[in-house]
Amino acid sequence: MQDLEIYDCHIHLMPRNTEGPEIFRSKAKESGVSGGIIFSMPPETTVKWRGIEPMQWKDRVTHVLDFCSKLENFYPFLWIDPTLPNAVEQVEYAKNAGIKGFKVICNRYMPVEGLTAYWKMAELDMPLLFHSGILWEGGEPTANWNRPGNFECMLEVPRIRFALAHVSWPWTDECTALFGKFANTHIINKDAAVMYIDSSPGAADFYRDDIFKKLVLNRYGIEDKLLFGIDRHANAYDVQWAKYIIDFDRKMFDRLQEQYGDYEGFMWEGLEKLSTEDRNPFRKTFRNAVKRNILNFLGIKE
Repeated sequence: MQDLEIYDCHIHLMPRNTEGPEIFRSKAKESGVSGGIIFSMPPETTVKWRGIEPMQWKDRVTHVLDFCSKLENFYPFLWIDPTLPNAVEQVEYAKNAGIKGFKVICNRYMPVEGLTAYWKMAELDMPLLFHSGILWEGGEPTANWNRPGNFECMLEVPRIRFALAHVSWPWTDECTALFGKFANTHIINKDAAVMYIDSSPGAADFYRDDIFKKLVLNRYGIEDKLLFGIDRHANAYDVQWAKYIIDFDRKMFDRLQEQYGDYEGFMWEGLEKLSTEDRNPFRKTFRNAVKRNILNFLGIKE
């Protein structure tokens, strides 16, 4: 898998960082990253929480579009607060301006409170990537808003493609079960929401073998729905961290393939024992996650 083209689905633009797209391009190339998704500066309701002077939402649209216009294969997302009164207006404006999708962190509200904005995203065929799992920053209670079970509300949004970042650590088993529910629902109803999982680190590296072993061996179809992510800042990209995560995950999926490639278990609730050659596709999962699945999430076919 050494010749794989690597995309990073989780790249932030953040205040106080000053490096421009030319520096990012050089750092991404050095890291081995050739494409991915870049989130805009954070919304005013988030930066106030962090004590940072906010950038107005139309300016944030312009800023991320300008940053990505100087790059190839990097797609701009608008970081949005879906509970604001003008959230639907922001979604429509962003679509018309050239934004490719949306980022949401539920830092003071439950996911269900943004449904009206999510419906508009689905109507416009635009994907949505949520933070999920424990939220370190802010010094305030936020965990309950970001537990994966709270994203069951996305069952109410037909056809939307959405992802939960960080495999919802520390609730990774809950995230796996939720993914299975959405996968099963989509078998029954082809118009149902489609759930992806963003592999960006939340858990420390020594957790990751167990997390991804379970995701693959549960056989819910994660090989087509895992998005590879690093979670660093485009305007201060960390080359050492990016290289570490790429190398760690590549070796991890190889190692898991060697350990569990011949594992014979039961699919889902034990209704069907699998005997296919590709029944435990760890290498395939990584290969798909680093580019193909990210493009599919964006609605782009290779």
